Amino acid sequence: MSKPPIFLNLLKIQLPIAGFSSILHRISAVGIFVLLLPFSIVLVLASNSEEGFSTVSYLLSLNSIKILLVLLLTGLTYHYISGIRHLVMDFGYWQTLNAGKISAILTIFLSGLISLMLLVVVW
Repeated sequence: MSKPPIFLNLLKIQLPIAGFSSILHRISAVGIFVLLLPFSIVLVLASNSEEGFSTVSYLLSLNSIKILLVLLLTGLTYHYISGIRHLVMDFGYWQTLNAGKISAILTIFLSGLISLMLLVVVW
């Protein structure tokens, strides 16, 4: 009978790609939660008046705001694609170790590709 480790160093654990994809899914959810409120306020400000729209236009020309917008769009993209992956797995498909690995790689690759396209559109 083996004993569980006393000191667990999370930086030295080698997660499989499916586990890494699952953790990224959770991190993207937290990022969406944090960034969606400020950008919702910006959307309301832009739609209220002409002055608000010009203020938002100026804000969206700042590089720091563009970076936050790209982070939000990247999180939304990854979370959406990974959510579809999880739904397919809930229906009983892609449940083997090899299929889970391939679907995780595809999820990361596809969301990265779409995020690069969104980066070009934002900048």
